[in-house]
Amino acid sequence: MADFAEILQTYSSLAVDYTALYELGDPGLLNSLADYIADQQKTVFVSKSFKVMHECVQRANNPKDRAIYGAIKNLMRSLIDAKLLRASKSASSVDFFLEHIGNEDECLFIGRNGNSFSRLRNINAQGKCAVFVVNHGRIKFYKSLAECLEAEKPYTVNPISGNSDFIASDNYFSVGDIVCTDDGEEITLTSLISTGAEGLVFCTQHEEWVAKVYHRGGITPLRWYKLMKMRALELETDNICWPCRLLFSRNRIPVGYMMRKASGTTISRAFDGPDAMEKYFPGWTRLSIVNATLSFLYSMEYLHLHGVIAGDIQLKNAMVEDEEHIFMIDMDSAQYQDLPCPVGTEEFTRPELWDKSFVTFLRRPQDEDYSIAILVFSMLFCGQHPYAQRNGLEMLRDEMEAHSFPYTVDDSENERIPYGGYDKIWDALTPTLKDMFVRAFKDGELFDSLEWACALREYREKLMAFEYPNAEVYRVFPYFVKEVEAPAKRTGKMSIREAVMNMNSAEMSSQYTSQMPSSHVADQKKRPEVNHPSFKGTLQPPSERAIKPANGNASQASALVNRMNAISANKEKQAAEEASSQSKQKDSDQPTGFGRFFRKKKN
Repeated sequence: MADFAEILQTYSSLAVDYTALYELGDPGLLNSLADYIADQQKTVFVSKSFKVMHECVQRANNPKDRAIYGAIKNLMRSLIDAKLLRASKSASSVDFFLEHIGNEDECLFIGRNGNSFSRLRNINAQGKCAVFVVNHGRIKFYKSLAECLEAEKPYTVNPISGNSDFIASDNYFSVGDIVCTDDGEEITLTSLISTGAEGLVFCTQHEEWVAKVYHRGGITPLRWYKLMKMRALELETDNICWPCRLLFSRNRIPVGYMMRKASGTTISRAFDGPDAMEKYFPGWTRLSIVNATLSFLYSMEYLHLHGVIAGDIQLKNAMVEDEEHIFMIDMDSAQYQDLPCPVGTEEFTRPELWDKSFVTFLRRPQDEDYSIAILVFSMLFCGQHPYAQRNGLEMLRDEMEAHSFPYTVDDSENERIPYGGYDKIWDALTPTLKDMFVRAFKDGELFDSLEWACALREYREKLMAFEYPNAEVYRVFPYFVKEVEAPAKRTGKMSIREAVMNMNSAEMSSQYTSQMPSSHVADQKKRPEVNHPSFKGTLQPPSERAIKPANGNASQASALVNRMNAISANKEKQAAEEASSQSKQKDSDQPTGFGRFFRKKKN
């Protein structure tokens, strides 16, 4: 650190990436760094997403991080007190680097093993700044960025990835059997949780830990070598089911690993439209959806902080217990260092990678950005894929290749948006999120998980501050009305149209009352009512949509709104026709001629 202090004297400021402070790993070194910066009165620049990364570490709750987390917090506080800290407007790591690498009076402070360093390399950055690279507590200085990138060679695919052999084993395990950990503990398989294509997952005598035991032939050299590297990383976190201990048979044959126990249901099952959302999370609001999406992003960024790329991102590879607990599962396939992720899911993968064999190349952080963008959209839209649309091309992959995104920033077009209230979800998003989605899915621009997290935090703040006067905005599905049950004499369910047409009957009114939320308060200064026990919305949208832009017009109304307005108009027309018919019937029912005679005789 003494050499570091001497070198630092020649520069006016320091651009610090969070990965550098995290990889120092020693609170004592961080305290010394803080002293050098304060003594020399050096200005320190950090990105807009610095606090997000710090929150990722806090939420991971990894025991090995607690000391360094506190030391980083103290360092930031001391810089603020000394008025030496400056925050960039850029949430993106790449944008932050580009702001500073061209200044020869500054030096960049970055970690070697996080994905930030990979991003710096992948953009082929050119700059005059000096670079301090931190690698597991050791600092190396380079006089220029070019010298740094030349010396710090990137990973290449490990030759073991192409080995299709497997570790032979005659062991078959079931409930009651015993396996051994790599540190000598005997683990009892107490009950079976699930059976998959790769192996079995068992409960153990440790309530919070489960064992994954592979089928015969399931452990390849790539898989086992990767598991050993993963185990050494020690990612013992709350919400990531990371391989934390290796498992062997009693005759020392590799059989699997131990990981944190996940709970809840998969995102693919819960986030599958209105009925599924209400079944699994009936009390959720739009704020709950945003919090759950943020929880996923925090876990993803914690992986990126350690240089891990999840690879096979999809809705079924994460489980949701509540909005604060999203569990990343099936992590044994993730890419780490020179060992690729061998699998992928087409609808979450960049089209450029579709025809490639995943074991033959290492994915870049930019490839992960594409998958994360789709998952963020899918979670905010409760399972809907961003390229799903009405009257589109024959297959989803065709829409993905054509960048055919059915949403627009100014809501000028909505005829291709799927039915079901998804246009209302889009209406309620912040301008920042709308702009990012359009740029990502229509223009092909990529945003990293930190940028999505910052945008979602902005959305969350607006929801928490009740800045939207329209109560429907706070529901999971704005304006969505669930089909009500038909009377006992009927079978099946009553359609929305039938429910509307029969609202005047006492029987139908009784059935439908439970679905109607409390009326919207006219005074916009009062917080809208959002504590309804269900996320079902009102039957009719308000006459004026506060969440539309100022230049909106009636022609931009969604297909769902048009349909509901048509239902209302038909109802009024039918009521008028019925009234006219009853009037004529009344006149015709007056007895005349022989009718009067028979009426009198009957009486």
